[in-house]
Amino acid sequence: MTKEEIEFAKLFTDCKSGAISGINTCYHPNCNEKSINSHILQKNGILSAIAPDKHLWELEINNFKKPRFQFKRTGINRIYSFNCFCNNHDTELFQKIETQEIDFNDYESCLLFALRTVYNEIWRKEVNLKMYECLIEKRPDKFKNPFFLQHIEQEKLGLTDLQFTESEIWNDLNNKTESFVFESRKITNIDICMSSFFNYDTTEEMNNYRMKFGKDMERVSELFINIFPYNNETILLMGYHKMDEDKVKGYFYTYFKESLKRVHRKLTNLMLFQCETWVVSDDLYNSKIKGIENLFADGVSFSVNNLNERQTFDLDIFIDNFKEKFKAWSKKYVG
Repeated sequence: MTKEEIEFAKLFTDCKSGAISGINTCYHPNCNEKSINSHILQKNGILSAIAPDKHLWELEINNFKKPRFQFKRTGINRIYSFNCFCNNHDTELFQKIETQEIDFNDYESCLLFALRTVYNEIWRKEVNLKMYECLIEKRPDKFKNPFFLQHIEQEKLGLTDLQFTESEIWNDLNNKTESFVFESRKITNIDICMSSFFNYDTTEEMNNYRMKFGKDMERVSELFINIFPYNNETILLMGYHKMDEDKVKGYFYTYFKESLKRVHRKLTNLMLFQCETWVVSDDLYNSKIKGIENLFADGVSFSVNNLNERQTFDLDIFIDNFKEKFKAWSKKYVG
């Protein structure tokens, strides 16, 4: 790396660290206590089920290496975690899904999975916004430009959409209403955990709306997804807001009606191109990722410029020849 590249990497790292340390208040609407480090999914019984030696692999940004997206092996005490709730709320809110047998037909249980997932997404966007503010303050000559400022505005719009989902979840929890649709499916064991919200609306669709109406969509339609091991199987749990039913229902139910082979392909595409919050076991990393790590960085780069995020490529990380297929895909689409 050049001296200038090292300086920029240090600036990004320092600004992000400052942003993370600056978000330390419990996310519960009626609490101002200090938040603690919370796992997006339960450490004992879920993460530990695919981490026999208490470590998992995640894809993260490392500004001091090229490519910037690197896999890192991290202990389960720290991986897949963020400062979310205070100790009291973290313990009390999630008893139903952390200390009891989970009933995936129980609406409130599904809602609790969605709650922690949406707060992780909110936290990630808040960290990004604080980091961007720091970058502009430190180097306005580099970052106070129309492109970067537009990126910040898009991040704020995404945060507004998530805050709407947040308020709807709390309304349901407090008033015993049901504003979302949830479905679950048991599939054969796969050594991944994923917990994310992703947009149903593609970049192309949002651009077309902006061109037609001269403004951004009032809100985008989001889908909630969780994948995790439970009782010697893997649970696929997904949901959406009822107001989005006409738009997303057809796509949503493909995850529950199509063959396992097709679902594996959909999940692989989400991992590669849409969802960032996933971790894998040592076994899956060593058999399907080790040696082609740079291709996953290529996938991230491709996704930034892909206008049709619902496009599904013939890639399945759970088949034997995944590495060869991914290499061929990268050669065709990335070069």
